[in-house]
Parts: sequence; C-alpha cells; structure tokens
Amino acid sequence: MIPAPGLSPATVRRPLWPGLHPALRMGVLVLGLTTTVLLPFPILAIWGGGLSLALWRTGLSPRVQLSSLRPWWPMILLILVIHLLTTLEAAPLGRPSWPGLLAGLQALLRVGCTIGWLVVYSRSTAQDDLVAGVRWWLHPLGRLGLPVADLGLSLAVAMGTVPVVVGEGRRISASLRLRRSGPSGQGQRKPRRDLRGALETLEDRARVIVPLLEAMSRRAETLSLSLRSRRPGSLAAGQPGPAVLGLVLLFLWLLALVAWAILRGGAA
Repeated sequence: MIPAPGLSPATVRRPLWPGLHPALRMGVLVLGLTTTVLLPFPILAIWGGGLSLALWRTGLSPRVQLSSLRPWWPMILLILVIHLLTTLEAAPLGRPSWPGLLAGLQALLRVGCTIGWLVVYSRSTAQDDLVAGVRWWLHPLGRLGLPVADLGLSLAVAMGTVPVVVGEGRRISASLRLRRSGPSGQGQRKPRRDLRGALETLEDRARVIVPLLEAMSRRAETLSLSLRSRRPGSLAAGQPGPAVLGLVLLFLWLLALVAWAILRGGAA
C-alpha cells in the first residue's frame, strides 16, 4: 500500500537558522525550553508572540496555528477551570478568582511555548542534522563504551516507527470499516452521534490494538535481521565557530541571571 503523502509533491522547508551548527541548534532548543520555564508571565507572553512568528517563518500561518488547537479546546477549558477554582493564594478552595485565571493562562502559555519550540526545531532541522548534533554532544561518552557510531541508525529507526505505526493502524481501521459494511454493497453505515455511537467508536479503536501489535511484532523480527550488519555513514559536522560559541555563552549568562533573580525573589 502506497501512503497518500508519497503521491504529493515534495516540499522543502526554508531553514529557520541556516548555517548554524547542528549541535548549537540542539543547544538553542534546550535553552529555549529552559527560558520558557523560567520567564515570568508578562515576558512569557512576549516570548510566545515571538515564537508564533518563528512558527510562521517555518510555514505555519496564524490560521493553521489556531486550527491546530481545535482538538485541545476541552483540555484547555479544563485546565482553566481547575486553576480558577484551586488557586488558594487569592481565594478559598472552590471560589473563582482573577489570579486563578491568570495562573491557568500562564500554565497554558508555558505548555504552548514548550510545544512550539519542539515544532520549530522539528520543522527546521533535518534528521541528519539531529543525528550529528546528538553525536557531537555525546561524543565524550564514546570513551566510556557508549556506541555513538550506531546512534544514527537507532534514531532513524525510532523516528521512522511512528509514521509506520500510524499508517498500519489506519489500514487496519479501514479494513474493519469495510468488513462492517452493509450487505450487497449497500455501503458503510452512517456514524451515530449519540452515546451508543461514541461507545462503538471506542470499541472499533480497541479492536485495532491486537492486530496492530501483531503486525509490529512481525516488522520487528524482519527489521532486526535486515539491520544487523548495517551502519550509517559518518555525519561529523565539525566544530562550531568561536563567535557562535560566544553568543551561546552570553545567552547562558543572561539565563543564569534570570534564574538567580527568580530564586532570590522567591526566597525573599
């Protein structure tokens, strides 16, 4: 079965940080995630706006970003309600307050910025750059016996497993829907919108688990045989320039100052 994306024209994304060393790209990701955790709420809102512009640069327009939140609206409302009713610094338990609402918005903004950083990195970094960056950071551990040379193959297999599992699950689900069709080619029955329809949907998804695990087990057996004597080529990316290292050290120093100010304010 040929997947549908294989028939679509291939598009090459413009990199967000061209020419930057792969190891420094991974370092920027870690620093961005750390900054998201440490920043206070007003500055975090500005940080999120800049991250939205970065996502726009990678090809995700503001409309696409908002539409991607559609499946998560129930969870977003649940988090807001929990913070609204359980923030004890401003009101007793069960009584809504404005600080509780702000605490919920702050928690959602931190989660959104964290996911945004991961999306920016995944859309701006190729798999070879990811492997080269991980190898650069873990190269000293090779002296302790860590198989750094096989790291590229491990990452390729791990990252390629997710789309294979999704495609196999969709194929099995489509087969189940075809078997459930009416007699004499009357077509598939219409989905119900009530509680019974929701239970039937959950039952159909549960039926996919067993054949999916069986298919993945067969793939695992053949994959181990085919990859036993294979190893990816060298993906050494060299060393980053001194100017870029200086900028990273400056950012680390500023981040340490922010963390020290937050800890000092909490102790006071």
